[in-house]
Amino acid sequence: MAAGDVNRSDERRVMVGFRMSPADRVELRRLAREAGLSVQAYLESKAFGREVHERPPGRPKHTQEGLPLTG
Repeated sequence: MAAGDVNRSDERRVMVGFRMSPADRVELRRLAREAGLSVQAYLESKAFGREVHERPPGRPKHTQEGLPLTG
């Protein structure tokens, strides 16, 4: 399995959701960004003590600001 396919395995088919304040969400996103991780990867690293690496090479991170406008 390629490094990018690890998060797409059949073993990872369950979603978990929870509530937090808007301010906590901003802080969580900031912490994840500073760690160079997605929020999911950041939370997994903290909850399970896993060593999580940055995005696999060759997979660009797309942001809202980076997408072209259409009209």
